[in-house]
Amino acid sequence: MLATLDRRVLLRAVLVFVIAAVGVTAVLTMGGAAEAASTDPSAAATTTAATTGGTNIIAQNFLNGIVFGLLLALASVGLSLIYGTTGLSNFAHGEMVTFGAMLTYFLATQQPVSLPLIPVEFTIGLPFIPAALIAVAIASGLGWVQDKVLWSQLRKRRVGMVQQMIVSIGLSLALVNLIQWWMGGRPVRLIQAVDPRHQYGPIQIGNQTLISVGIAVAALVGVAFFLQRTRLGRATRAVSDNPALASASGIKVDSIIRIVWIMAAGLAALGGILLALYQQGMSFDDGTQLLMMMFAAVTLGGLGHPYGALVGSLVIGVVAEMSTVWLPPDLKFATALGILILVLLVRPQGILGKAERVG
Repeated sequence: MLATLDRRVLLRAVLVFVIAAVGVTAVLTMGGAAEAASTDPSAAATTTAATTGGTNIIAQNFLNGIVFGLLLALASVGLSLIYGTTGLSNFAHGEMVTFGAMLTYFLATQQPVSLPLIPVEFTIGLPFIPAALIAVAIASGLGWVQDKVLWSQLRKRRVGMVQQMIVSIGLSLALVNLIQWWMGGRPVRLIQAVDPRHQYGPIQIGNQTLISVGIAVAALVGVAFFLQRTRLGRATRAVSDNPALASASGIKVDSIIRIVWIMAAGLAALGGILLALYQQGMSFDDGTQLLMMMFAAVTLGGLGHPYGALVGSLVIGVVAEMSTVWLPPDLKFATALGILILVLLVRPQGILGKAERVG
């Protein structure tokens, strides 16, 4: 259900986000300070110095969480739109994130590349920006192909959601192995140049990160404008609310769903490109690893609610990055999923979701 934003929904989202950020910061800071003081006085002094002079580790990780959350939201919003209009939990969505980054590398790298089953190496070597735009366009076209060839056919045959979900799992496995066969198992960097970092008070941020955040915000604002102010956007919300009534009102439901698939694939590819810049690389299975974070963000914000996916992504991003201050980096996603469980125990419909009567 693609609900509109009102003041109460916005206030609730901001409140939950602030509580999550402040709570995690307070718990990790007190726990880490107590552990450092009890084990090594010099370590406690070092921790204090790190948070008072130069770069503040708490502020830096909070900023990193905001950046990661915004980039994750690009893919999560598309996943939420697909669920809202079709009811499908698309497990192959993570591979579209990887595909966007890998295709950009394929088009922009100066290294020899090749295609599967074609034993000929060549170099395309496009500038980065045209390569990224072409990659997003091709990914959007692939979203159209997926719905045209696969999902629309399954809908016409009235295949159940569980069966469609299993098909998406199989498609995910096929795509991740195809990407590995195509690009290999090594991580790739889209831009080889070192990103200069600038100090702003207690935080550092690079030029690539600033540009990525600007692009992500512009894309998310564009999606919001599309949903709220355009005729197709209002039709999309109508299909999400009640497909049968939307069809009876003259809306071409299949056409709207196809537009959603195109938009979702393009947003996922754009998110993959920006995440590859932020992470300084992308591996063939990174999209698979991020898929659980996307599902967590969509569920946390409210199933089928694109604005909820944005809020959920920000919460997941901040919690994940802040947890690395005192916990091993390998546990940051587990911490975020723990927050998801706690929120759903209190509010099963998610942060922005509405309670629905069953039965």
